[in-house]
Formats: sequence, C-alpha cells, structure tokens
Amino acid sequence: AMIDAMKYWILEANVDGYRCDYADGVPYDFWKRAFDTLTSIPNREYVLLAEGSRNDHFTAGFEMTYGWDYYNKLKGVYEGQAASGLTTTHNNEYSNIPEGKHKLRFTTNHDESAWDNTPMVLFNGKDGALAASVVTIFMGGVPLFYTGQEVGRVDIVPFFSNSPINWDDNPDMLQAYKDLMDFYSQSEVARKGTSESYLHADVVCLKKSYGNVELVVIVNVRDNTVSYSIPGVLQNTNWMDALTNESVTLETSLLLGNYQYIILKN
Repeated sequence: AMIDAMKYWILEANVDGYRCDYADGVPYDFWKRAFDTLTSIPNREYVLLAEGSRNDHFTAGFEMTYGWDYYNKLKGVYEGQAASGLTTTHNNEYSNIPEGKHKLRFTTNHDESAWDNTPMVLFNGKDGALAASVVTIFMGGVPLFYTGQEVGRVDIVPFFSNSPINWDDNPDMLQAYKDLMDFYSQSEVARKGTSESYLHADVVCLKKSYGNVELVVIVNVRDNTVSYSIPGVLQNTNWMDALTNESVTLETSLLLGNYQYIILKN
C-alpha cells in the first residue's frame, strides 16, 4: 500500500521526490523493494532522502542521508574546538558512501530549529550564521536551507503552534544567501569539485578543482580577527572574488575580520 501511494504521487502529481522520516526504523527490504519499483517508472526524476544514518540506505536506493555528525562538529567548532575537525568529520562521513551519493548538509533543519536553536543563536548572530553556512555549503555535500534561517530568525520555529516568519527581517542577510546560492548553483567546481583542505585551528581554507577550474574558500570561524598565514601553494596567486568580481592576490598572510569569508575563483 505504501509503494502504491508513492507511485501515485509520482505519476499523478509529478512530485520532486521523497524525504522519508525516521528511515532507520524501516527495514532495508522495504526500502529496496519500494525504490526498485519507483526507479522502474520511465521518464521521471526525483530525489530520495533518508532521515537516517544507516549505510544500507544508499544500497536500498536513497541518494542522500542527513549529515548529523558534520552539524554537531560545526557547533563544536563554534564553541571553541579546532576548525580542522570539520575536514576530518567531512571525510569520515563520506568514507563509506557510494560514488554519486551524498550527505545533506545544514546549519539547521526542522528538528534543530524546533528543539535546539536557530543558527542566529547557535552561531552567534548574522555574521556567524553566514560564515557557518559558507563552510557548510562549500566543503561538500548537498546544502539544505530551512524556513527562517535566510532572514535570521532568532526564536525557535515550533512544530505545533503558529509562529509566522517575518520575511522583512534582515534583508542584507537574505541578499547574502541569494548571492551565495546564485554563485553555487552556476558553479560546477563549487558543486562537483574535488577538495583539498589546509588545516587550521581558527580558519577553514579549502581549494576545489574541477577540470581546469579552481575555487578557494577561506572562512574565519571566530568572533575575532585572525591573522592567517596563506598556505604555500596558494601564496602569490591571483584570483577573482566570486561575489564581487574584484581582482584578489593572495600574498603570504591575510587579516580576516570576525566571521569573514572569502570565495575566490580563477
């Protein structure tokens, strides 16, 4: 009956996919049977997302699972842990994932904004929340945005009572998210590039490569200025700011403001 219902919404409503709640509580055999049936439907494309952490979700047919470990490590970094731990966690989350499958990466979601706190609280205001998003978007995985984070919602977003979002809050933050995602959605290297990280306690620095195209992302994850020594392979290299199109030369060091992020393309 459940498989019939899933087929119905694909065939009759052309839904974009399914996010399956508490997928870990459903046997593998069911998911495998369901997705074998759905993927046999011709000329349909959809996303299959598991709210779960079992590795057999990928072999069953799911394309993504939630990146809980990365989210928890990101919170830890903002509480003072070394920023280099994000790279370790990213690599660990991807170590057993089949080619073409992904982790869903987020700085909040429906559970976190209801039961934990919003990014404005967890990541120390607008600048901190944006910096956390840049790290999360560009390190890897598929980015998720949840209602209210793009306008800096401070209060939790409850499940079971009405609490409207003020969409006029923080228009500068909304524009920053639009600019980030306009670039991300048009950049193959941002979405598909292989990544090399340069580990640091307070700064996330990574270079992504896709063919002959390169991208450098540098993020200060601290609420204070950081004097950052540019990695040797990036010293005295010329780039263009991906968000402003201004020319940038990386010399030997860089003074980064509180939660400052820089996205450079060649």
